[in-house]
Amino acid sequence: MASGTKGVTLRLSNSSELITAASPVLSVTTVDLGRFNSSDTAIIDFVTLGFSTGMRVVTNSTNNTGVFTITSIQPSSLVIKGPGVMSPDTSTTLSLTGFLMEEIGEIVSIDGPSGSVNVIDITNLGSTAREKLVGIQDEGQVSMEVLTNLTTGSTGINQWKLRDLRQSGRLSFFDIRFTDQSVGTISEPSAYFFEGFVTNYVNAVALDDAVKTAITLEISSQAHFIAALSS
Repeated sequence: MASGTKGVTLRLSNSSELITAASPVLSVTTVDLGRFNSSDTAIIDFVTLGFSTGMRVVTNSTNNTGVFTITSIQPSSLVIKGPGVMSPDTSTTLSLTGFLMEEIGEIVSIDGPSGSVNVIDITNLGSTAREKLVGIQDEGQVSMEVLTNLTTGSTGINQWKLRDLRQSGRLSFFDIRFTDQSVGTISEPSAYFFEGFVTNYVNAVALDDAVKTAITLEISSQAHFIAALSS
């Protein structure tokens, strides 16, 4: 089904908003949609640590790769939805990182990710045609245009955070969430999730027009595609 542009969001979670947990008391089970569990809340208490519903979560579990989303939380468990079928994991080195995603407001347009791969020519004198290898994947950039809002600390706008990230050069985490499914207990729209730097933040002022800002994100990771989940 085609996806409309109305309601598409780009969200940010900078490095000061990450929540991590790493301990041998963590495990993964397939109860409900899938769960991350803590067998000892004196060591890992998800609520006390600050995990919350709607957070994106990644784990080092080799059985469960990709990006997950928290649907409900208790001190001893996180119920999550995400890619594929969850597999049990009782590894002694499990870790979780939660990303609190905050929408960037008043976006006019988004372009990207603009990924590509380098092509390596391995043609030699014995070749009968050009021979090539695919090189390292480059996820490229995401560019956006926003209606400029210069209010620092503005709730729901958060453009000032992108301005600060451009100045600090700090690696941050982003997602682009589409509208092909509603957000529900099981359902989740398609999205891209990636790490990157804010490399450009340019204000544009023109006669008889709104002040706008062009912002560029340089992707520094795999752009994880999160497939839509239907209820």
